[in-house]
Amino acid sequence: MIKMSKNLKVEFDNYCIKKLKKYQQKNGEPESGGILVGEIYPKQNKVIIKDIVVSKKAKRSFRGINIDKKEMQEELEKIREKTNYRYYYIGDWHTHPEKYPKPSWIDKISYKKTLQNIIIQTNFVVFLIVGNGKDLTKSMWLEVKFIKK
Repeated sequence: MIKMSKNLKVEFDNYCIKKLKKYQQKNGEPESGGILVGEIYPKQNKVIIKDIVVSKKAKRSFRGINIDKKEMQEELEKIREKTNYRYYYIGDWHTHPEKYPKPSWIDKISYKKTLQNIIIQTNFVVFLIVGNGKDLTKSMWLEVKFIKK
């Protein structure tokens, strides 16, 4: 297991910021979401998000999304193989129809379930909510949760 410490630094590749911007929720569109994939640097206590995977099979509505976990697992495996296993699952992301997003009570329940049930190679999960502000870097809510197992 790759163990990171509490002050984990999360960075985004510019490609990912551009990709997330395309999925910002505007004009009554349904939520989008998926997984965050990237590289882990234990010595620097840092992760860099290198790719954003979008769930095409998700059940989507204006105020909710149910990600297809099997689809995400399959996509993650493809990416890991393609990158010679340098990239890892880093966390989950989805959109909200607001400039400054924050997790709903449904999000909080979902995060708790994820932390209880997930089997991964790290001791953390990053949760990201993408808002619809013009400056995406100021219109995101991000939290790192550590797995207590």
